[in-house]
Amino acid sequence: MGVVSAAIYRYEVPVDDRPHTFALVGDPLAVGRRKPMVVEFWALHSDESEAQRRNFQVVGTGQPLPANYVRHWGYAYDFEGEIVWHLIEVKP
Repeated sequence: MGVVSAAIYRYEVPVDDRPHTFALVGDPLAVGRRKPMVVEFWALHSDESEAQRRNFQVVGTGQPLPANYVRHWGYAYDFEGEIVWHLIEVKP
């Protein structure tokens, strides 16, 4: 069995009430926020592994989840700490 090289990549999901598609080889490892109106997450990446197309969306606390909701992956606070954004996975 050969050695698979891997790295951790960062992905950005805009806060825009829409799903965004990413090609991932693994699940999100962490969720955070460094820019206004963007939630980011980190996931393993390997050019030697087959990526799966997956859809992620950001919703605010108290907002309805879309009907195609699959899983909650984490949350991030806005800069003032008044709003909490949640990264969810949705079906296409």
